[in-house]
This record gives sequence, structure tokens and C-alpha cells, in this order.
Amino acid sequence: MGRFTEDMGRLRDEIESDRHARQAKVVETRQVISDLKDSVESLQADFREAHADMAQTGRADRSAFLAQVGEAVDEIRTAAANHQASVREALAAAAAATRAELAQVTAARRDEVTDLRDEFVRAHGVMAAEVRAAGQAFVADIVGAVANIKRQADALVDEFADERHAGAQAWRAGAAKPAAVQAKAAPEPVKPAPKVKPKAAAHPEPAMKAADKVPSEDVRPVADDASGSY
Repeated sequence: MGRFTEDMGRLRDEIESDRHARQAKVVETRQVISDLKDSVESLQADFREAHADMAQTGRADRSAFLAQVGEAVDEIRTAAANHQASVREALAAAAAATRAELAQVTAARRDEVTDLRDEFVRAHGVMAAEVRAAGQAFVADIVGAVANIKRQADALVDEFADERHAGAQAWRAGAAKPAAVQAKAAPEPVKPAPKVKPKAAAHPEPAMKAADKVPSEDVRPVADDASGSY
């Protein structure tokens, strides 16, 4: 029994020591938890303060940045407006100068065209007068040539008519003679009419037409009085 009693006493002592140690550990843990809670609360308070300060500082920085950006935008807008105004003025001046130059060039071209047209009209009038005069001269030459040819043809026709009349008279005179005398006397040959060479013309007409030729009944042999045959 002594050994068992000792073991039981030792076990009781260990249990008591463990209980005290657990109680001490619980107290220590509670203290640690309390300390941690205080630390967390202080950290949270510090975080809130820092966050509020940071938010306030960020708002101030953002406000300052937006103010600077607004000023820069206003300056850029003002510079752009001034630049646009200067560009519009420059474009208006260039357009006015271009219009004036174009007006001068157009006026010069219009004057040149007017001068060329007047010169063309004058040249055309002179050329028309020259062509008209040349045409009239050509027509007058043709009319003169035709009149000359007509006069020559009339002269040839009159000459041929005279020769034919003289031949017919000679023929009738020869037919009135006796047959014996007519047989002995040979009729004189009729000389051909002298040819008159007409002047050179564009289209000369023939000297004698087919209607002016001697008819076939006017030229016939001498009749024989004895036989009555030709």
C-alpha cells in the first residue's frame, strides 16, 4: 500500500501542478489576448487616423492637380484660340491676295483674248476681201476667156457660112454650064477654110458644132445631061 499511496500522492501533486499551470496559462493567455486587443485597437485607431490624413492629403493633392490642369487647359485653350485667330487672319490675307492676283491674271487674259479676237476678225476680214477680190478676178478672167472663145467661134462660124455660101453659088453656077463644057472643064477644088488658132483658155469650145457641118445633099457629083445619071 505504501508504494500505491506514494504514486497516488505524486499523481495528485502533478494534477495540482498541472491545474495551477493551466490556470496560470489561461491567465497569461487572457493577458496576451487583452494586450493584443489593445494593440489591435490602437493599430486600428492609428490606421483610421492615417487613412483620414492620407485621404485629406489626397484630396488636397487632387484639388491642386485639378487646379493646375484647369489652368494649363485654359492656357492651351487661349493659345489655341489665338493661333486659330492668327491662322484665320493669315488665310483671309492669303485668299485676298490670291483673289487679287487671279483678278489681275484674268483681266490680262481677257485683254489678250480680246486683242486676239480683234486681230482674228481683222485678219479674217482682210482675207475675206482678198478671197473675194481673187474670186472676182478669177470669174472676170473666165468670163473674158469665154467671151473671147465665143467671139472666135462666131468668127469661124461666119467664115465657114460665107465659104459654104460661096461654094453653093459656085456649085449652082457650074451646074448651069453645058454638059460638054462642064465635062472638059474640071471644077476647081474648094480650098479649106484657114484655121484660126484660138487663144489658150481653161476649157476651149470646139470651133464648129455638128449642126454647122455641110449637109450631104449639098455636096453631090455633077449630073450628066446625056444619061441623066450621076
